[in-house]
Amino acid sequence: MNIKILLSGDGGQGIQLIANMICQAAFETDFHVTAIPNYGLEQRGGVSLNFIQISDKKQVYPKFTKPDILLIMSPQAKERVEEYQENGELKLEIGDYESILKENNVPKQSQNIFCLGLIAKILEEKEILKKENIFELLEKKLSTKPGWEENKKAFDLGNTL
Repeated sequence: MNIKILLSGDGGQGIQLIANMICQAAFETDFHVTAIPNYGLEQRGGVSLNFIQISDKKQVYPKFTKPDILLIMSPQAKERVEEYQENGELKLEIGDYESILKENNVPKQSQNIFCLGLIAKILEEKEILKKENIFELLEKKLSTKPGWEENKKAFDLGNTL
């Protein structure tokens, strides 16, 4: 088993936070995990990527050309990962969830956590992780910060769709 995930968004949207949560949960479930962040010098506002591989076997290189899951969180990121869109199996584009996010009053700053919930559900369906494991890590990291209640609701919404 080897699952490849490419996360893409603008700097400051929490792509690296999402990657960290996924990788840590997979590692704690005894999978081999490789990840490589990719972002420009501008960090905030530029495109931020993270290539993740989760496997039951050792991995030597985290980069790939065909993602199993591709997350796109901005138009700028969509342009940057254009070559991966053709090859990907499952594309999650934040714009496709705009009406759901609006109906449920998910603030902009919680949309990354909504996406983490979506990915957690997918990984649980593939029997790789339990979404509760990712939520526990998220809670440890963010529960004392402002916006925790909104983030918690966003995660729950993402993993119930």
